[in-house]
Amino acid sequence: MDKVKISIVVPVYNAEAYLDRCLHSILDQEFSSYEVILVDDGSTDASWLICDRYSSTDPRFITLHQPNKGVSAARNAGINMAQGEYVMFLDADDALLPDALDAMVESLNGEDVVVGGYGIFIGGVPSKEVKPYATVSYKGNDYPRFFEDNLLPNCELLDAPWAKLFRTKAIRSIRFNEDMNYAEDKLFVFEVLSKCSSILAVSRAVYGYYRRPGSLGSDISSDSHIQ
Repeated sequence: MDKVKISIVVPVYNAEAYLDRCLHSILDQEFSSYEVILVDDGSTDASWLICDRYSSTDPRFITLHQPNKGVSAARNAGINMAQGEYVMFLDADDALLPDALDAMVESLNGEDVVVGGYGIFIGGVPSKEVKPYATVSYKGNDYPRFFEDNLLPNCELLDAPWAKLFRTKAIRSIRFNEDMNYAEDKLFVFEVLSKCSSILAVSRAVYGYYRRPGSLGSDISSDSHIQ
């Protein structure tokens, strides 16, 4: 199981209040064949110090400091550095759920994308789970059935790049659009899926999405959302 190496890309910007929770959720995983690429996107709080602390004490953690360019540029920088067979994205204010990595690789058989579920936490309290209806591998002619089985009843599964594994060679020419401020992550997911031919759905919540009042994703009346 540990022969599959995962590159976990964590874009970090002024996340000192949440970053330890995020990174400890990785360290708490039973699965250990990973590297963590921390991209400090010009933080002005203590986030950069926290990143350096983890990368100085655990060789699996790598820190890249760059001027503030936005989350898409940070994720792209992480992709460019990734050495793993698969790439995973984890936001600095979110967390992996227990045994998440084991759950995502347990049934893996070379698929281009793994789509897991996620739990929504509001104010730290579990609110809702979004996950595929069953653990199924869709390949070749069966690939379109993933969308019929999962997206028609629940289109939220593709709202973000997290709770997923992307095979590194499948996204080698795909990057996040750095000129967009909203839904650039969904666009990335759609572009990857349009160019892939296999997907593994994992019917389990593997990711904790901590929704905070006032965040861009929760403000459906903002100019960015409307655009």
